[in-house]
Amino acid sequence: MPITRNNSGNMSNRQAFNGKGLTFVEVTFDDAITGTATNPETFDSTFQKVASTVNVKGTLLAQNYFTARKATDDDASEVAAINADDSIDTFQFIVEGAPDMYNHTTNVNDDDRSIDADLIRDAEIDLETDILAAISVGDSAGNVQVKMRHLPAEGEGSSGAQTVFGILDQRGAA
Repeated sequence: MPITRNNSGNMSNRQAFNGKGLTFVEVTFDDAITGTATNPETFDSTFQKVASTVNVKGTLLAQNYFTARKATDDDASEVAAINADDSIDTFQFIVEGAPDMYNHTTNVNDDDRSIDADLIRDAEIDLETDILAAISVGDSAGNVQVKMRHLPAEGEGSSGAQTVFGILDQRGAA
């Protein structure tokens, strides 16, 4: 499928094409984790290891990274070791399918209607564990966070669980 400009109309058309939802994954690294910004596009870099881990269970449609971004108040409230205005690196991915593909305790569920905040939280924890194992970094200080959002397939409604749907916010340059 050809790349089209980024707007919600095109994203909706993409979903209608394959009948599956999209999962947006963002991995945030505090500056205490060194090496995440070092040559991200080279073979065996941290970015490539994280992308491979994300791709193991889903079909990776897009990937991007931002280095030396400025942490927001939301980042600080969600990640123990990150303070607002800290320098952070973020890796972002769009994956075909529902977030539960990353949840170790469930089977992949093609029915996007069952996605809820608890399932996403469990999937985030499990994917973070997999990523930390892949990059051989301990996270006892809470320097890494995985955040997921889900855009369901066309025709799927939110039915009261609006907090689990959407895409990730963008940060400005540090």
